[in-house]
Amino acid sequence: MSSNPNHIKKESLYSKIYSSMNEGVAIHRIIFNDNDIPVNYEIIDVNPAFEEILGINEKEVLGKNSSDVYGTAEPPYLDVYSKVSQTGIPTHFETYFEVMDKYFSINVFSPSKGMFLTIFEDITERRRNEETLIENQRTLETLISNLPGVAYKCQNDPQWTMEFVSEGCFQLTGYQAEDLIMNKKLSYNDLIHPDDRQMVWDTIQTSLKENKSFKIIYRIITSELENRYVWEQGRGIFSSDGNLMALEGFITDITDRITNEEEIKKSEAYYKTIFENTGTATIIIEDNTIISLANSEFEKLSGYSKEELEGKKSWIDLLVEDEIERIMDYHNSRRSNKSTPKNYEIKLVNKDAAIRDVYVTVALLPYTQKRLISFLDITDKKESRKALKESQKKYRDLAELLPQTIFESNLNGDITFTNRIGLKIFGYTQEDLDRGLNILQLLDPKDHLKALEDSQRSLLMEVLSVEEYTALKKDGTHFPILEYSNAIKQNNKVVGSRGVIVDLTDIKNVENNLKASLQEKEILLREIHHRVKNNMQIISSLLNLQTEYVDDEKAVNVLQESQNRVRSMAIIHEKLYQSKDLTHINFVDYIQSLVLNLFYSYDIDNTQIKPILKIENISLNIETAVPCGLIISELISNSLKYAFPNKMNGEIIVSLKSEKNTYQLCVCDNGIGLPEDINFNNIKTLGLLLVNSLTEQIDGKVTIYRDNGTQYKITFKELKYKERI
Repeated sequence: MSSNPNHIKKESLYSKIYSSMNEGVAIHRIIFNDNDIPVNYEIIDVNPAFEEILGINEKEVLGKNSSDVYGTAEPPYLDVYSKVSQTGIPTHFETYFEVMDKYFSINVFSPSKGMFLTIFEDITERRRNEETLIENQRTLETLISNLPGVAYKCQNDPQWTMEFVSEGCFQLTGYQAEDLIMNKKLSYNDLIHPDDRQMVWDTIQTSLKENKSFKIIYRIITSELENRYVWEQGRGIFSSDGNLMALEGFITDITDRITNEEEIKKSEAYYKTIFENTGTATIIIEDNTIISLANSEFEKLSGYSKEELEGKKSWIDLLVEDEIERIMDYHNSRRSNKSTPKNYEIKLVNKDAAIRDVYVTVALLPYTQKRLISFLDITDKKESRKALKESQKKYRDLAELLPQTIFESNLNGDITFTNRIGLKIFGYTQEDLDRGLNILQLLDPKDHLKALEDSQRSLLMEVLSVEEYTALKKDGTHFPILEYSNAIKQNNKVVGSRGVIVDLTDIKNVENNLKASLQEKEILLREIHHRVKNNMQIISSLLNLQTEYVDDEKAVNVLQESQNRVRSMAIIHEKLYQSKDLTHINFVDYIQSLVLNLFYSYDIDNTQIKPILKIENISLNIETAVPCGLIISELISNSLKYAFPNKMNGEIIVSLKSEKNTYQLCVCDNGIGLPEDINFNNIKTLGLLLVNSLTEQIDGKVTIYRDNGTQYKITFKELKYKERI
């Protein structure tokens, strides 16, 4: 048998190509069932690349069914083989062989009936990259769609024509993304606040010229016409030859941040105002004790300016040397979160080297290592405390020198202080006081209720209480006391009482002796008045007897007038004898008695001449009463003798009233009046001379009125008692 040389050459050429191909090649033979239907495909040959690509040795696959070698695949490659074998049309598909965990690109040819050729290309890496790319794309799209803002790609034109806008557009602007793409309904420039458009354009153009990214804050107007602040970051995208192709970037809403920043600024201004105007010297120090902030009050306290303090001076430098170690221990303990006093006193040295006592409060500023320190200048207060202690010592020392009981008590009546003489007077010791001693224990139980009422009234009304009680000594002895007490106040609040207790034992004894002596003297004085009255009545009787032996009418009148004068004085002594008060005479009773005696003496019928008395309830001492009585006696006697001749009817009026410290006595009648030739300033009659003299004696002034009778008005004051030798 001869062979065709050309055929042999072709086979040799095909064999070389088959063996040197980079793609894996397998030749399959179709296996049919009894019904001439393909059921499997036997591998009858593979090239070296097949072994390398599929990772299978030729010996392992030759003669085996393809399903046993490849396993399952998607789409089902057996169906593809069947279709190719039937139609003879080459087919290309990509599938995944689970057995090998690889992706392949497969081309199937059917060179003759019953056989076909399969070319394999491993595309696992490509497919993995594609899947990764797809996943990255999906992740990026998800990320962009969920960003709190807008990712974009736009043209560098005045309208900022958008080529791409992420889904966050609606949330940011109120417009859908498609409304902005290619300026379908409006351009992005339309959204930028008119006042900010030029600034946005200039900023971006400057960044593009320098090929730098740009960051910019401006305002947009949403579909609801709401102003929002946005922050945009982006940059230009340039081709390899340097031509600008587009802008890409990101826009996010920072309205809340801007608002918060404004609120923070307001808050900072608010707290700075508080810091400056708190009225307390305050500083903020760093962890290294350097003063970073000081208010005006601290400038005043330290004497240094803020420029001299802030960032330059440690607050430790302002302490006296003896304080530095203690305060640094506090500072270091505070840094180590150890328990450290927040409040303490220190001595601070100001710029003028003056030492001030200050009360310090230290607080850690949250989320920082800084500390806020406030200073309260207590120099004057400490001086006041010192002065108060000295004053209290003087008070206590003085209290110990007094011979009376000095005490202080709280609102419950518990004695908080008493001097030694007080303990001695009441028979108690200091130990008794230390154990507890109530003010009521110093009083007779019968006086407890009164003492409580007096104390409550004094504390409530904040007035001085002066009361007498019966005191009770520890041994049960009673003695009289006088208690002076008033409220103790602190910060305008009553907290107790303080007072003085005076032992009245000696005073009461003296008082009782004086009362006894006074009673004896009063009895003696009454007896004297009684005897004077009796003696004057004797004189009056003698004068009356004398008139019986005198025939001369003038002599009788003189004797009678003398008798009336004696009776006037006798009535005064009688009234004093009968009075409870030996120093004053009730003038109403006196004048009534005097007038009745005068009418009786002159034998006047009171139906003919009617006496009218208008006397206020006035009491006069004996120095004033005697001359007043004599004046009234003289004036009524004159009226009875001369004003009503020939049994003429009439009235005699006597009135006495007081006006402040002055008295006004009026004696008048409606008789015939005084003769025209009588000059009261040059009187020669004894009666009127006596009236003038008595008026001068009581520092009075007499005025005479002659209309419709005669009226004497005498104004005077009560004479003070003149001690007689």
